[in-house]
Amino acid sequence: MNQRLVDRILPALLAVVLAGCAWLLVAHSRMVRQREEELAGHALSHAHQLVGMRLSGMFNEWEADLQEEAAAVRLGTPKEQLLPRWRALMASHWSINAIRLADEGGGEHGLYRLDTALWLVETRAGSKDSLPVARRLLNSGLDSTGIPWSRFGRYDPRERVWFSKALENHQDVPVWGERQFGDSAENVLQVALLIRSQNARNAYQVMLFDVSLDRAEQLDTRFLPSLGPGMLLFDSEGATLFSSTGAGKDDSANILRNALTQWLTSKTSRAFPIAHEQHAYAAQVAPVMLNGLTLHSLVAIDAARLVHWTEPDRRYTMMGAAALAAVVILLGLLWMRSRQRDRAAGLVSLQLKQSEFRLGKAQGERDALSREVHHRVKNNLQVVSSLLNLQASSLTDGPVRNEFLRGKRRIDTIALVHHRLYDHPDLRRIDLRVFLGQLTASIAELYTDRKGTISVGVETNGITCDQDTAIELGIIVCELVNNAFQHAFPHATGGHVEVTVTRVEGDLHRLMVHNNGVAPDHGLLTGPGKLGLEIVEALAEQLDGSLHVRSGPGVAFEVLFRVHSPASAEVTDAEPGK
Repeated sequence: MNQRLVDRILPALLAVVLAGCAWLLVAHSRMVRQREEELAGHALSHAHQLVGMRLSGMFNEWEADLQEEAAAVRLGTPKEQLLPRWRALMASHWSINAIRLADEGGGEHGLYRLDTALWLVETRAGSKDSLPVARRLLNSGLDSTGIPWSRFGRYDPRERVWFSKALENHQDVPVWGERQFGDSAENVLQVALLIRSQNARNAYQVMLFDVSLDRAEQLDTRFLPSLGPGMLLFDSEGATLFSSTGAGKDDSANILRNALTQWLTSKTSRAFPIAHEQHAYAAQVAPVMLNGLTLHSLVAIDAARLVHWTEPDRRYTMMGAAALAAVVILLGLLWMRSRQRDRAAGLVSLQLKQSEFRLGKAQGERDALSREVHHRVKNNLQVVSSLLNLQASSLTDGPVRNEFLRGKRRIDTIALVHHRLYDHPDLRRIDLRVFLGQLTASIAELYTDRKGTISVGVETNGITCDQDTAIELGIIVCELVNNAFQHAFPHATGGHVEVTVTRVEGDLHRLMVHNNGVAPDHGLLTGPGKLGLEIVEALAEQLDGSLHVRSGPGVAFEVLFRVHSPASAEVTDAEPGK
C-alpha cells in the first residue's frame, strides 16, 4: 500500500477510535447521571411517603375529633357540659387554637387560646351592633366578669367563608379552608362541619376548629433529619403553612425557599435539581388533597448523600477519561514529533533540491565550457590542418607530400569529432548511434566520387557513453571508415561498411567495423603509415581494450573497450563539488 495513503488513513482511523471512546465515556457519564436522578427520585418518593403518612394521620385525627364533638352537639349535650370537653381537647391538642360553634341565627360561642390562656367568647345571634363578650377560663371555672372581645370587631359568623363552605358541603364530612387568625402571624387552617338537627324544627349549627400547623405534634422535626434540608407545606398561592428543616442545616430555610421559588415557575410534578452555594440538592412537590382545599408538600434532599451509590461508576469514568486524555496527549506529542521530522525532512529535501540546482547549474556551466573547448579545439585543429595543407602545397608529389596530406586528414577527422560533440545536447550521455551516424555521414561526404557506390550503416543497440570515451571511439571509427573508403573497394562496384556496438558483459563492449570489400594483404596491415592501425591500437589500449582484425569474407575490425555508466560518471563529476 502506498505510504502516503497509509499516512492519511491511519490518523483518520485513530481519530474515529478516539471519538468512539469519547462517545462511550460521555454515554457512561450520562448513564451515571440518569442513575443518580433515579436514586434521587426514589429517595424523594420515600420522603413523600413519610411526610404523607404524617400529614394524613394529622388531618384525619383533627377531622375525627371534630366529628366526635359535632356528634355530642347533635345529641343535644348542653353547652355547660361542652365546655369541659373542649377544654380537655385543647389541652391535649396544642395545635387547636379555637373551637367554635355557630348557629343559623348568627350566634356563636367558642373557646379560644391566646398564648397559654383560654377564653370563652360569646356572640349574640344576629347582633352586628355590639362586640362579642369574652370571659377567661380559670382553673376554678369561668371569670364572672365579661369584657368586650375586639379581636374580630363586630362579627357575624354567617359572613365567614368557613360557614359558607360547611353549608355548601352536602357530604356531611369536614371541609377545609385557611385564613390568618386575627393579627397573629401564624398560618391557620380551618376545618368546619355542618351539624344537622335530628328535629327538623330545630336550627342547624356549624362547628369549627382553628388549627395551627406550627404547633402540630405530628410534624415533629425529629423524624426529618434523613430528608436533608427538610420539607415545606404551602397552599396553591405559594404561602407557606409549615416549614420543617433538617438538623444541622443552617441554610435549609434558604434552600427550601429557593426550591419553592423554582417550582412556582415551572409547577412540575417531577423531581428537579437545586444548586445552592455550589452544592447539589434535589426537590419534588406532591399535592395534599383535602376536602375543599388543596395543599402542596415540598421535600428536598441532599443529592451528595446519593453519590456514594454511584462512586464506583464515577471512578471508572474518571479513570477512562484520564486514560483517554493520556492517549490524546501521547498522540499529540507523537504528531508534533512527526511534524518536526517532516519539517526536518522538508528542510533536507529543500537542501537537496538546492544542491541539485547548484549541481545542475555547475553541470550546465561545465557542458557549456566543454562545448566551448570542443569548439576551440576544432578551430585550432582546422588552423593546423590549413597550415599542413599550405605546407603540402609547396611540396612536389611524392611520399613526403602524401604523409603531409595523411596527417592533415587525421587532424580533420579529430576536428570533425569535436565538431559533432559540440552539437550534442547532453555531453554526459552521448548516444553512440547518433554520434557515430553523424561522423560516418560526414566522412562519406568527403568521398563524393564514391558516395553513390559505398553505403554505411550504424547500429549501437541504444548504448551511451561519456564524452571522453566518445572522442576516442569517434577517432577509431573515422580511421577505420576512412581506410575502408580508401582501400577496401578498389573496383567501381563499391560495397557496404557496417559499424556496430554491442555489450559483451558488465562494462565490456565491442566495436565492430566490417566491410565486404577486398581483404588487405599482410603488408598493408603492418606497413608503416599504411592504414594507421597503430593509432587504433593505441586508442583501444586507452579504453582498457584491444584491437582484433578478421578477414574473409571482407574484413572486420573488432575493438574491445570498457565504458563507464553515465551514473558513475555523474558521481565522479559530483565528487569535486563536495
